[in-house]
Amino acid sequence: MAQTALRATQLAEFADGLAQPHDAALSPDGRLIYLTDMRNSRIQVLEAMTLKPVGSFGTGELSHPHDAEFDRSGRLLVADTGNDRVAIYEIKGAQARLVGELTGLAGPEGVAIMPDGRVLVSNTRSATLSMFRDGRLVQTAGDPGSSDGELRNPHDVEVASDGTVYVVDSGNNRVQVFDAALRHRASFGAALGLSGPKYLAIDGDRLWLADEYNHRILLLDRSHRLLGVLGSGRRGRAADAFHKPEAVLARAPYVWVIDTYNDRVVLLRVD
Repeated sequence: MAQTALRATQLAEFADGLAQPHDAALSPDGRLIYLTDMRNSRIQVLEAMTLKPVGSFGTGELSHPHDAEFDRSGRLLVADTGNDRVAIYEIKGAQARLVGELTGLAGPEGVAIMPDGRVLVSNTRSATLSMFRDGRLVQTAGDPGSSDGELRNPHDVEVASDGTVYVVDSGNNRVQVFDAALRHRASFGAALGLSGPKYLAIDGDRLWLADEYNHRILLLDRSHRLLGVLGSGRRGRAADAFHKPEAVLARAPYVWVIDTYNDRVVLLRVD
């Protein structure tokens, strides 16, 4: 598939003390980023538009967190992978208080919120999706495999405003699409040449996907057509070069790349 290089200008970078950051969540007001600093087992809080650090939390509570997402009440849900749970925090700026958890999980690496408030979690070890309502497990979907609806090492799960569910099926080098009842609707990735895709971001009618082992970030439309690429496909460290990036955030025209194996997060403006 032809690749159109996107034009990006680097606006900021933060790397001080990070150790394999994996994903991040923008605060509801868009002012702060809550970054899962995986190897440090903490959440690093940064100003979104400057990437200046404002604090951190989770040390001693979290173990190798991978994903984070805000729910409708403004609580931060963290895929606390090493503890096989989703940790729930009340947040006030860089201050956080652990107030709950979702348990019965198996290596959770992705968490997402449905439009009606249900919580979806991807389990990497069991190759399943778990759905919670009001803290209770109400549905499980998926099985190990490569057929439609089956999963292998699933990482991210994201939900669009219409309830469409996207699961980054990393071990199968694809993204699967489900409806709000977790019925399989489509899969894509073969034509994109994906290699270890990890985390996805939805920005309006566009999708951003971190294609880890290809050292690139893909921009797609909602029909899964490739619109452009950040990264040359070779390892590097620049505005347009990454080392096994695992995640991306987006709020046009801004993109935050979690450049995992460069141990940094970089803010870009994409024209």
